[in-house]
Amino acid sequence: MEEEVDCETESSIVAALSKNIGFRRIDIVLDHPHKVYYSGHQVSGNVHLELNEPVDGLGIRLKCKGEAQVYFTDRSAGIRRKFSAFESYLHAETYLVGDGKEMSAITGGVYPFTVTLPENLPCSFEGRYGRVRYSIRALLDVTTIYRFSTNIIPFTVAPILDLNRDSLAPLPISVQQSKVYIGQTEPLTISMSLPVHGYVPGQSIPIKIAVANPSTVVVKKIRVVFKKVVTYHSMEKSRKHKEIIVEVEQPVNKDPDTYDVTFDVPAVPPTGMIHCNVIDVLYTLKVEACIDVSEWYYRMFQKNLKLRTNIVVGTVPLQNYETPQKTADVTEAIPFHPPSTAATEEYTNSTPSLKNLGIEDSTAKRSFSSQTLYEKSEIYRSSKPDRDDPTGDDGDSDGEVKPYSPMYRVYKFKSSRKRHVIDYTIRDGHR
Repeated sequence: MEEEVDCETESSIVAALSKNIGFRRIDIVLDHPHKVYYSGHQVSGNVHLELNEPVDGLGIRLKCKGEAQVYFTDRSAGIRRKFSAFESYLHAETYLVGDGKEMSAITGGVYPFTVTLPENLPCSFEGRYGRVRYSIRALLDVTTIYRFSTNIIPFTVAPILDLNRDSLAPLPISVQQSKVYIGQTEPLTISMSLPVHGYVPGQSIPIKIAVANPSTVVVKKIRVVFKKVVTYHSMEKSRKHKEIIVEVEQPVNKDPDTYDVTFDVPAVPPTGMIHCNVIDVLYTLKVEACIDVSEWYYRMFQKNLKLRTNIVVGTVPLQNYETPQKTADVTEAIPFHPPSTAATEEYTNSTPSLKNLGIEDSTAKRSFSSQTLYEKSEIYRSSKPDRDDPTGDDGDSDGEVKPYSPMYRVYKFKSSRKRHVIDYTIRDGHR
């Protein structure tokens, strides 16, 4: 990787150079307001260069890259080892002016550009121990040593995962579990049911929970936890990290034996992290009957009764389940449409990851024809924070250390609990 001497590394020299050649500023502005693009489409924008007078230089260079990085540690036999992995998906450099070899006169002004993204890019992702990040920057190369650079501008490569092409997504969920506790003759039984496996961000997940308790065991509450399970892979080892996206506690009364718990899926990446070999994403739903045990020695044996199932999160909703509402959006006037490709996948409850191939399909195109809303993603709190390692700056390159929140598509449904219009100036969700 080339060594670049810019305004941060040699500020005094560059300040003197700026004054000598009359350099004022160089900026880059992308056309899409939310900086969201799809594989195979073009990233377009303008480079703004301000000079007091024309200067001689090697050219104005555009640098666009996309890569995945994984970095975590593991303690074994008292020794902590570092593990990492790297994948490169995009590395494009082009000159808008000049060729980087011969000196030429460069004038201030606005320089438009377009960069075509490759097909089959993994979507943008930010996690505790890894990321998939895309960025673009522009540089004024004065010489082979000295240059002026814009800030590194991250942008989102959006995913497409059509739930209509997933064999598991339209199937209902029905799970039941029973347990006979110490000193009891009758079992405690809980069950949960959901209409389908597959949902999209902005859609409500309705859970119907039934409790049958002929025993004398006291159930204090029902705890519902929706988790994102991220697996980070290196060549030698893999590490899982679980984030609690939604947690609901349902009080239990003596009379009713059925409970309805509903929550919305927030802006999260889809199941699978397609085309990425170092990061997997899986979503799980847990329903837990929390029993009241006062004696400490009983707690070792009287564990809570738990139900678990997998949820498929996609980007194109199921057609025969729930129709999203059309919503007004500032992006409506922008001629921006995702490609008419959808994902076909093989996925079961016992499969830890999902990798699929893009194929031509009109369903995704029809589903994306309505106006598009985007919302920033978050890194949610860990389910076991005491086991987390400090990540440091191991995964930051090119001097970019500021966290980035990818933008994911969010739908609106009649059943959605979040009924207000999405605020596009939503705060940075990283915690």
